Amino acid sequence: MTRRSAALQLVLALSFCYVALAQHTGTLIPTGDMTTARSYHTATLLLDGRVLLTGGYSVNTTGQYSGPASAELYVPSVLVPVQVVNELRFDRTSVVVGSSFSANFSGSNLTPETFFDVRFTSPESNESAVVLNWQRGLEVSHDVSAGIVAGSYTIIGVRAHEVESDHTGIFFPVSATLTVSTTNAVPNYMALGHPIARPISPIRRWKVPIGIPG
Repeated sequence: MTRRSAALQLVLALSFCYVALAQHTGTLIPTGDMTTARSYHTATLLLDGRVLLTGGYSVNTTGQYSGPASAELYVPSVLVPVQVVNELRFDRTSVVVGSSFSANFSGSNLTPETFFDVRFTSPESNESAVVLNWQRGLEVSHDVSAGIVAGSYTIIGVRAHEVESDHTGIFFPVSATLTVSTTNAVPNYMALGHPIARPISPIRRWKVPIGIPG
């Protein structure tokens, strides 16, 4: 065994020990063996729940290591497709306190039972905040309750999940803005073509001849 290969195996052994110490008991379970043993490889979760394994290093029987020119596709016994959010739409762009609005999500592998966590910005803070389980279902109506701060609220990320307590997925970038006001704006009757916008005829003044006695 060469000094270089021995050093590599020592690094791998230490890394496995670190994983064993860092994880709580029962959180990791073996799911199967790879066709080609490899280390330092990439594992990419695909949208259908499969995992693509590429690259890394393999150690042969003589202690030499090399980069395998192959890739593997791991298929779990139970496929859990990744839920992707492509778009969020509001049925209106501005609302008044005391009214309501509808939010509609679209994407891949979403169901009427899907929970949605949202990351948003608000007039109250320069930093974004997260609301867990903000909506369940693809289209839901939300009430604008009293006490909410007026201004623009922009949702900048959405995470979808089927289990209510599972918040481990990634946020997909979206952009949807809703402006909240506390009172209704004074309507522009002239622009709306309201009946009172019709021009009022000016008062006609009649000249009445005054008779001059002869």
